[in-house]
Amino acid sequence: MPYNPYDLAVPARAFTLTSSDFPARGELPSSAYNTEGGANESPALAWTDLPEGTRSLAVAAFDADAPIPGGLWHWAVKDIPASLPGLSRGAGRPGGAHPGAPLPNDLGQAGYSGVNPPPGTGTHRLYICATALDVPTLDVPEGASLAMFNILMIPHTLGRAILTGTSQAPDA
Repeated sequence: MPYNPYDLAVPARAFTLTSSDFPARGELPSSAYNTEGGANESPALAWTDLPEGTRSLAVAAFDADAPIPGGLWHWAVKDIPASLPGLSRGAGRPGGAHPGAPLPNDLGQAGYSGVNPPPGTGTHRLYICATALDVPTLDVPEGASLAMFNILMIPHTLGRAILTGTSQAPDA
């Protein structure tokens, strides 16, 4: 049975998250892969219908189908100004100039780490989640885990939008 990591999340008002790079539940573009043919770039994102009172957003990308316990966090960024309509392709590039404050992902990079499913592991789903927050800056202690980041968002969450893209592992 497919696992959706947001089925257990604290309920929040839905808003809209889209990408000009791929359709909902569609295949991620090659630019989102961290492979020889990919560019290791985060996809473009756009949000609309933010809940009233939104002061910032956080974006995270999670591969629930990674063949490790607990899946794999590819990206987390906080403190994105609510005045922005979205993020451009490549905005999550480690070390790049982008809005918000990137947090270290499960691969230890402060930025987006592209998908690269191991051979023989089939289709992977990358859940990209934008969370609308009622604070301009989310206080996350240095060195905090992404689990702690998610916990710290709970009392400040006004809304959540999820966009799922897929990636295909090469044959074994």
